[in-house]
Amino acid sequence: MRTNICLAFMALFALVPFTGINAQYSLTVEASAPADATTPGTVYRFYVNANDATDKMSAVFGNNEAHLVINTPDGIFNSPFNTGWSAAGINPLFLPAFPSLADDSYATINLEGPASMSTVAGAADPSIVEDPALVPTISGYFIGGGTLLDVNTLTGGSWYVLNTAGNALPDANNRWLIAQVTTTGSISGQINYQIFPLGVGSDQVQMSVSFDGAGEFGGSNNVVSGCTDASACNFDADADSDDGSCTYPADATLDCDGNCVNDADGDGICDENEILGCTLEAACNYNPAATDNDGSCAQEDAAGVCGGSCQADDDADGICDDIDDCIGSLDACGVCNGDNSSCTGCADATACNYEGATIDDGSCLYADECGVCGGSGIADGACDCDGNVLDECG
Repeated sequence: MRTNICLAFMALFALVPFTGINAQYSLTVEASAPADATTPGTVYRFYVNANDATDKMSAVFGNNEAHLVINTPDGIFNSPFNTGWSAAGINPLFLPAFPSLADDSYATINLEGPASMSTVAGAADPSIVEDPALVPTISGYFIGGGTLLDVNTLTGGSWYVLNTAGNALPDANNRWLIAQVTTTGSISGQINYQIFPLGVGSDQVQMSVSFDGAGEFGGSNNVVSGCTDASACNFDADADSDDGSCTYPADATLDCDGNCVNDADGDGICDENEILGCTLEAACNYNPAATDNDGSCAQEDAAGVCGGSCQADDDADGICDDIDDCIGSLDACGVCNGDNSSCTGCADATACNYEGATIDDGSCLYADECGVCGGSGIADGACDCDGNVLDECG
């Protein structure tokens, strides 16, 4: 059940839109010498300044849209007497014997020790939720003396108190202590926090403030969520945190309104997609895929050639008349428009009247026994070709 509550709490930082610029709730980083002279380095205390005494601190958080960063290249000091990540491990009863415990690095929501020992009515120790994939996790950074905390994943992480906690209200100086970090080197980064103005959760304000060393930071650095890609259709010049809402043209040839970037002829078809060809359906080379007429349309000439130059083909044989050897038809003898008579006759070379005809008309004659072409031979009763007959004596 607690896991579900934590996940729902973290979802707030992803689902609630960041508000516009707010001149309040700046971050103050104060530097001081350690309480224990044996503690090396400088103690940095992080305070968020309230606008009204009824404002409530909700959480310090980080995620993929607003990174929570504390960069301490030389590492941070951790007292061996606080084994936890928060101020809940700073037992004031131990301070006289172990003064360096006061210099411990920890996260908090307006507490310098455990809530049970606080003078704030209704105080509650902060809770933590964090992505275990973080290296280090928030708790790991404050416990293990890390050099860099960078909460940058979708799940992210946060330390927080509920709206009902007494320490959600600012202290007597009208501010909240949210962390203490002791380090021997430089310190810089970005802190994100959520505040309920006048204690009203539905009016939540989420701030993201960059810092470098000690000083006053923010006050007008409220995170503005939106599209930060200048090439996107919905680029928001005021956004400083990309929320994944960027939209782009459906195609590289289109603008954000869906119109062609290049359309020289204004036909609604982008120049890059134009297909040149003949668009006249009556033409013999009509191209149904063509979008722009390139002047190539042609008609069939007299010989049926698409785009040809033949002016006449009177015999419709597909050969233009000016190169046709026969405008008409050849007869069986190969004579243009002939009647077959030039090659008709006797086609039998053994006939006596053969004249080389190629079409036999049945006129072939043959020599009889008397050598007469087409002759009838020896007459009946005759004994020779001269017509002689045998007498009675034989």
